[in-house]
Amino acid sequence: MAAVAEAGGDDARCVRLSAERAQALLADVDTLLFDCDGVLWRGETAVPGAPEALSALRASGKRLGFITNNSSKTREAYAEKLRRLGFGGPAGPGAGLEVFGTAYCTALYLRQRLAGAPAPKAYVLGSEALAAELKAVGVSCVGVGPEPLLGDSPGAWLDAPLDPDVRAVVVGFDPHFSYMKLTKAVRYLQQPGCLLVGTNMDNRLPLENGRFIAGTGCLVRAVEMAAQRQADIIGKPSRFIFDCVSQEYGIDPERTVMVGDRLDTDILLGVTCGLKTILTLTGVSTLGDVKSNQESDCMSKKKMVPDFYVDSIADLLPALQG
Repeated sequence: MAAVAEAGGDDARCVRLSAERAQALLADVDTLLFDCDGVLWRGETAVPGAPEALSALRASGKRLGFITNNSSKTREAYAEKLRRLGFGGPAGPGAGLEVFGTAYCTALYLRQRLAGAPAPKAYVLGSEALAAELKAVGVSCVGVGPEPLLGDSPGAWLDAPLDPDVRAVVVGFDPHFSYMKLTKAVRYLQQPGCLLVGTNMDNRLPLENGRFIAGTGCLVRAVEMAAQRQADIIGKPSRFIFDCVSQEYGIDPERTVMVGDRLDTDILLGVTCGLKTILTLTGVSTLGDVKSNQESDCMSKKKMVPDFYVDSIADLLPALQG
């Protein structure tokens, strides 16, 4: 499979990143942007060798950023997890400045879209962390947490009170997603001018030992289908999340690498934004998926091919230690 992938079909992309190639690549790079789940860790377990690789990158003067579609943590909480699992990074008041999660970037998006609205409010199908990031930019929230059915008939469900100040429905990762929440979301979205925003469209979230759970994209699709509306998506591969990084980091795309485990989010974002791309095989996508995209007649799939691949980001260590 590797030999077929390296042949590159009609292009020379998806080459194994050897130590020699990695040294040449890193010599031309200032910034490396990493996905987190499936790249740095699985669940609460760091990918073996990944903390050492990032420590070596920091020691070599490279600037690191972390772009995650996961909306269940604030920037500060992600920074704490990075430090706890051995990846380093700033602490104190500057904690979180390296992290660009969909909770934070969704807040920036709503701040732009709801500018000028008096006391803007969002109905949030998501976590306390997502609500906290929204509140930090002045958007208050309702809907977080369990919301059981009220009454025993559809008529009763439709009579549940709505907040008249809600201007947006935001769908993130929500373990309390329910039929009552779906019904309320659709009712809000029937009101003129109410925005529908999804943090990301990931279909599954990888955990330890090859396990996974349903991702936020499953919930976004449910709301889209019920409301007959298309959501504005914040996370990868949407360019908006990269623009958030670029505005705060001042990135030169030609000297930036995107490292991820998913072809349809991480790698597609990198290709779309003119970055160099590395696929790591510790998460969702496989070399078989790459081969399928290379051989596809669909131009959008042909875009989802990385420049390089590694078995794990620990494979960068020899280039950094040599």
